[in-house]
Amino acid sequence: MTMLASLLICAALLDPAAWWQSYGDPVLTNLVQRALEVNLDVKKALARVAESRAVNRQAKSTLGPSIQLSASAQQLRGGFQNGVIRIPQPGEVGGASLITPFETSLISGGADMRWEISLWGPNSKLLDGARSEVRAQEESAQEVRLIVAAEVARAYFELRGAEQQLELLERHRLRQAEVLELTRRRAEAGLSPALDVDRQASALAALEAEIPRLESQRQIQLNRLAVLLADRSLAQGGLPAAAGTWNVPPLGGGVDSALLLRRPDVRAAEARIAAAAARRKAARAELYPRVVLTGLSGRQSTNLSGLSWGSGNFFGIGPQLVLPVFTGGRLRANIEASEARLDQARIEYEQEILAAFQEAEDAIASYRAEQARLARLREASGSAESALRLSEDLYRAGLGDFLGVLDAQRSVLELEQAIALARTSALLQSVQLFKALAGGWPAPAGP
Repeated sequence: MTMLASLLICAALLDPAAWWQSYGDPVLTNLVQRALEVNLDVKKALARVAESRAVNRQAKSTLGPSIQLSASAQQLRGGFQNGVIRIPQPGEVGGASLITPFETSLISGGADMRWEISLWGPNSKLLDGARSEVRAQEESAQEVRLIVAAEVARAYFELRGAEQQLELLERHRLRQAEVLELTRRRAEAGLSPALDVDRQASALAALEAEIPRLESQRQIQLNRLAVLLADRSLAQGGLPAAAGTWNVPPLGGGVDSALLLRRPDVRAAEARIAAAAARRKAARAELYPRVVLTGLSGRQSTNLSGLSWGSGNFFGIGPQLVLPVFTGGRLRANIEASEARLDQARIEYEQEILAAFQEAEDAIASYRAEQARLARLREASGSAESALRLSEDLYRAGLGDFLGVLDAQRSVLELEQAIALARTSALLQSVQLFKALAGGWPAPAGP
């Protein structure tokens, strides 16, 4: 497949970056959007982007001239000795050998200019590398945003999964409490043995023992969300009721591997290759001569009022050619090191592609397996619910034993718990798939 075809596939997706909106849950959408604004990892990644942009501006500044202003003031004391001006050193006594001693001030001011004309010089290549590094940091920041969004979604669905299991246990607790009351009345009437009461009471107590564990799981996920959103009040306040259908687009025949090219970690690795290639060019450019234009201009006078254009002015400008002749192998070693770093960047890119492919394929396989498992569990749950109602009716009519009721209760509870866990697992796998593909995927074509 050509690169153009890959880009067309990516462009056909509707805002793949906001993949969490596919679940249709305003609560989840709000949590993710808040996390992307206040999460500390996101802020740290954005700070790295700002740093790389500043380094880029620093590299860009080397292409232009640099101008420095300077000023100095000196107090001179001396005289003539053997026909030349003599300035005594500190502590030296001039004596009678100094003729016509004088004392004067010397004030000077001027500007120095230096400009390296980038013909073969490394500065322009280093600027290209800095630009690529900015792009790499921007993609890395997008990767952090993707990871944070996925972590929020995972914590949210695990929290909702714990809540669903708590609702399930509460429903079964009420149902088993009714059966326990019925069993007691039958035992008091002599229609059932007291052993049935003990069995039902034991089953009810075992069910209630699961409630603290699920409440703990729910609180753990609330704490997790509080950290991701940097909001400790979430750990105490809880969340509004879920309002989404949590529908996930079907996979159809599969997901095109071209979608992996939009992953920010893959793009960051690609940008690092460009940065390493630019730095290698910069290292090679060190072997060629540099052309530097230097200049200076200023004025010297014995007083401030004399700092004006006149006979005390000085000015100079001219090119300078710098060619490295002997560096002890330093430049060649630097080139070899830059080539090795470029090889590392290429290998890391290949590793990112392979890791992305494995992550996506694993997520697809796991998601499909959970969907198939969920469908089978729902079929089994319907049959188990029918068996429970029948066993309870037979028991009330005195035509069935209580062990049949207990077995049916246990089967229904286990299957409904398995369905809740499978649904949560399917949602978690869908989040992993969204993360692996850095967004959504095209819907399968109709028949």
